[in-house]
Parts: sequence; structure tokens; C-alpha cells
Amino acid sequence: MVTPPSASDGLLPNDHLRMLVEVMKPMGPELARRWVAALMLVPDSEREAVVQAVEQQIASGYGDRA
Repeated sequence: MVTPPSASDGLLPNDHLRMLVEVMKPMGPELARRWVAALMLVPDSEREAVVQAVEQQIASGYGDRA
């Protein structure tokens, strides 16, 4: 199974930018705004764990489609 890269994988800043542009294509900036707004509801100390849990769920549900 292919695992998507995470922020801790040592990607270059341009790699993150390319991924962000790809994700935003279908919905535009509204998708990014919603994701950031949802993360702002999570206490600072729990945000990394929430992101990791979402990454794992997405990888397990959609990773084989990559």
C-alpha cells in the first residue's frame, strides 16, 4: 500500500506547494479554508495527532487508488 507523504517526511517546500495546488484544483481555496478552520477548533497540543489520524484514515481508505 502506498502511504501519502506527511509533513514529517522531509519534503521540500515546493513539494508541499505542488500537493496543495493539486488538492485545491477541484474546489479552490474554499477547501483549504475549511480544513484550516476545522483544525483551529482542535487544541494546539492535539493538532498533530489529529492530522496524523486523518492521514492514516485517508491512506487506508484511498491509498490503493494512487
